[in-house]
Amino acid sequence: MADPFQFTLNDLQLFTLAWFRVTGLMFVGPIFGSDTVPPRLKVLLSLVFTMIFFSFIPREGITVEPNFLLYIVWVFLELGVGMILGFAATLIFAAVQFGGQLIDQEMGLAMANVIDPISNAQISIVGQFKVFLATIVYLLIDGHHLLLSAISQSFTVIPLLGLQYGEPVVMHLSDTMLREVFVIAIKVAAPSLVTLSLITIAMAFMARTVPEMNIFIVGFALRLLVGFLVLAVGVSSFVFAFERWSQDHDFHLQTLMQMMSG
Repeated sequence: MADPFQFTLNDLQLFTLAWFRVTGLMFVGPIFGSDTVPPRLKVLLSLVFTMIFFSFIPREGITVEPNFLLYIVWVFLELGVGMILGFAATLIFAAVQFGGQLIDQEMGLAMANVIDPISNAQISIVGQFKVFLATIVYLLIDGHHLLLSAISQSFTVIPLLGLQYGEPVVMHLSDTMLREVFVIAIKVAAPSLVTLSLITIAMAFMARTVPEMNIFIVGFALRLLVGFLVLAVGVSSFVFAFERWSQDHDFHLQTLMQMMSG
């Protein structure tokens, strides 16, 4: 660990680079990157966390060349490291939200959107419920601590000025982590989709058997009732599954950091 009482101009420049890396995560990552968190608070938290991490950051032998334009490039590269890690960390919440939207479409609530205070965008009702539930579980399993631990470890895995953008990073993000978004979304929506599909088949048989019944009115109310019952019964299963998905997602995040180190 470096001596915190010996702070040179080179250390100040490295501290600034580390600050931009943490800031990138704070503005894009889950929980901290929410629009409900004021930007000034994000910048302040980035500064505080950087001060905590900096004494443990390996910086022996790392020298910043006295070139202003080159230093600006390094600033954007370090900011990109934090933003990539933050984006990768939010993918699991995007998967949950997508799964909720699939459920809404089957329940007939696709047009009933609400404003999400976290992303400040329109989101489906069930998608909102799933994201809120996932956020609570994420906090209960100390997911935010794992996120801070990941950005702390990134300074060891990806040294300052040691970022390597390459095809493996892009492929891991697009081919592995984005693929997991669709896999998790289908898993989130599967119980409701299967149950509502069976309801649709049953209503089709009923329409053939009792043609004078208004299947549209009965079916819409029945699909809503069954859909909400399935959601209520599946809360505990979702909590257990999301905890496991978070652990797998953390592994993918660690792998991404290894690839970014070259």
